[in-house]
Amino acid sequence: MDALTLSLIFAALFVAQTAIYTLLLLRMRRTFRPQPPPVIPPTSHRITPVEELPRSVVEALRLLREGPLSAREVSLRLGLSREHTARLLKRMVEEGLVAREGKPYRYRLTDSGERLLKTL
Repeated sequence: MDALTLSLIFAALFVAQTAIYTLLLLRMRRTFRPQPPPVIPPTSHRITPVEELPRSVVEALRLLREGPLSAREVSLRLGLSREHTARLLKRMVEEGLVAREGKPYRYRLTDSGERLLKTL
């Protein structure tokens, strides 16, 4: 074989290899594309029955009746860990008992939370 034939074979193999790698990379890109977070429907209509409320939820509701507080303030006043308070407030927001506003977040009692407190 002469040099021209070898060069053409080498060029053809290079083009084929590049095409294969490009297709594989595009396929991987589609496979590993980050998915958007799931859409969670509003749950403000869900209110836990009073009998099922943990004591810490009732105490937090009574505390927030006084006015908006940060998670740290709620944590310190109730004597709960930061993690426990974060989970507690998140659940209360999801239940529609508490609203979260601003940065840094401040939590305030909603009308639903106020109505629930009146039944206690």
